[in-house]
Amino acid sequence: MSIPEFTAEASLYRTTNRYRSSVSKIDGLPSAQSVVAAYFPGTATQAKCSECLAICAKVNVYCNVVAAFSIFFPPAAVAAFTACAAEAVLCAGGCAAPVIGSCCPKVCGFPNPLDPGEGCCDQNETCVDRYDPNSRQGCCPSDQSVCAGKCCSKGESCCGDTCCPPNYFCREGGFCSEFPSDFPNTPPPPPPINNCIFGGAPCGSECCPPGLKCCGVFNGQPDCKTSCLR
Repeated sequence: MSIPEFTAEASLYRTTNRYRSSVSKIDGLPSAQSVVAAYFPGTATQAKCSECLAICAKVNVYCNVVAAFSIFFPPAAVAAFTACAAEAVLCAGGCAAPVIGSCCPKVCGFPNPLDPGEGCCDQNETCVDRYDPNSRQGCCPSDQSVCAGKCCSKGESCCGDTCCPPNYFCREGGFCSEFPSDFPNTPPPPPPINNCIFGGAPCGSECCPPGLKCCGVFNGQPDCKTSCLR
């Protein structure tokens, strides 16, 4: 008599690879789109999930071995194997339970009980669109910015709703630019020439050149002469 055995690791994360299937459109022509499994946590979480399911599998094997000793009493054997199967389901369910289980720290999609971890991301990740090119099948890593629901590439930062590349400037209005202002190539205006610093005499808002005296201001213009005597 064969002993029922619960094997959990065989199917764990089987959809982490990209599976493509043919999809037909309404007109019967093949669609360019493909079915891509989305939302799986990172490798560290997957390893913890596998460990949890492996423990369940070992416990179930031990349970079935104990149950096998009651095979000469059919009613008791049926009850024992049934109890082992129920215990295996509960144990695996605990591993795959959203948030509290090892396989699903953060729910981002619809968890698949037959494939623990599907529909989940790591706790510190952000759920984005499953086809976001900068994400891991819809999970945006914690070291990447998320702008308006879009996962940025590494090194980019948010500028409004836009992912701004490194060494770019976030300009007023929320757009990225290579330049910090609208006139990047225009040098700042030179400071006004002030002859007073060279020994000239103040004359109204201006200064007389060195060697000349301020003889008054007429119509806003300084009257600079060698001598103010008439």
